[in-house]
Amino acid sequence: MTHTPVEESLFQIICCYHQYAAREGDVETLSLKELKALLMDNVPCFMESLGRKEPYYISELFRAADKNRDNQICFDEFLFVLGRLLRDYHLLYHRQLCTCYCTRHSLH
Repeated sequence: MTHTPVEESLFQIICCYHQYAAREGDVETLSLKELKALLMDNVPCFMESLGRKEPYYISELFRAADKNRDNQICFDEFLFVLGRLLRDYHLLYHRQLCTCYCTRHSLH
């Protein structure tokens, strides 16, 4: 059976996480350096469009996700990071739709 695009995307996220987690230290967790590399290498347009390239954003995201305060992001904590990014991008998507609608209907 062939995987759906969403299933394939989920598999790629898992593979990406483990690829970056294995770079240094604990192979099951991401350091701040590894998280930054993962985000900047794999979702640069996403980070740019959200205005999230600044180092403080990634540091704050890391701090908020690191629930057990061990200075590492386990996979469950990484899901928090993904959720935050998806939420922010979803809001941007709605703003773009609203802008497009307003432009089309001369509501500016």
